[in-house]
Amino acid sequence: MLPDSARRIIVSAARVCTVLTVVFFFTLISAPVPGRATGNSPAALAPVDSFDTSSFTRELGRLKSDLETARKSPATLHAFRESLPSKWVVKSGEQQYDVPTSPLTTRIDKAERDPALRELQLNQAGDFLDALAAEARSSSGAQPEDTASAYAALNRILARNEFASRRKQSWWDRFRERINELLYDAFLRLLSQIGGQKSMGEILLWIGVCAAAILIAYWIFRRWFRSARLGEIALQSAGVPVRSWQQWVFLSRGAASQGDYRMAIHCAYWAGITRLEELGALPADRAKTPREYLRTMSKSNLLVSETHKTRYQALSLLTSRLEQIWYGYHVATETDFLDSLAQLEVLGCHLP
Repeated sequence: MLPDSARRIIVSAARVCTVLTVVFFFTLISAPVPGRATGNSPAALAPVDSFDTSSFTRELGRLKSDLETARKSPATLHAFRESLPSKWVVKSGEQQYDVPTSPLTTRIDKAERDPALRELQLNQAGDFLDALAAEARSSSGAQPEDTASAYAALNRILARNEFASRRKQSWWDRFRERINELLYDAFLRLLSQIGGQKSMGEILLWIGVCAAAILIAYWIFRRWFRSARLGEIALQSAGVPVRSWQQWVFLSRGAASQGDYRMAIHCAYWAGITRLEELGALPADRAKTPREYLRTMSKSNLLVSETHKTRYQALSLLTSRLEQIWYGYHVATETDFLDSLAQLEVLGCHLP
């Protein structure tokens, strides 16, 4: 039998060993495992959310303020440029737009490299941000178009009297064809009786038949091609969506930043048409062709005389360029796009 003092010592030592064993065990469990991802690792970063028009406007204001702060040195400009994404994703209703940042980053890069052009490039970068913010604010209240209502509007346009000849043959067309047939038969009978010899009459008959066939074929094909051309242009005009002139400018600049100057000039033209409709110089009728818009503008007397002539000349230049590039598929350049923006200023579109 062990003495009581020795037994107490052994029990105390066993308790201490038990406590140390438990502490050591929990220390092993809570130790960090090498290679485990932490909350600060790049894989844990959340993706950047897209903007709506309101948050995009606030983001552009923040970038404008940061740009003013980054003017101090090329190093701060470089850091500001590196912080920009490749594009902004902006949602307006059910539509989503990818707005590239290349026009902004290009100007900042030039400002970093060339101190002589730094002030000019940074001012242009600020103007670009202001223009985007203005266009985003103007489109914040726009609602996406209803496809059903667009088709209904198109059907109402095609139901007008001026499009009746493109749907079916009218009674006047049938009457005119009957008159042509009677005249043709009378002409054949007349030719069959010309000349004392049978061979001479046959020769004149066939000459007349060939000439009449050529003239009729020319008239028919010319009528068909002209009707098809007018119908195509009218349908293209009727299918143009209804937007404000600020939205058209926003789309035009977005297309130009991606190098699609043909689409940019097309959007710039409709920005001018929409602005003239707001001023009352043109009626809101999308069934008109570009030349019909121009003729309507020439007859308009709603503008004061000193502005009417200059705006008519600006619309004439926009129309000619649209016909050459959009319908004629001529190559569009950046110079054509910049000149179109200059004509929009003349038409009353105050561009930032």
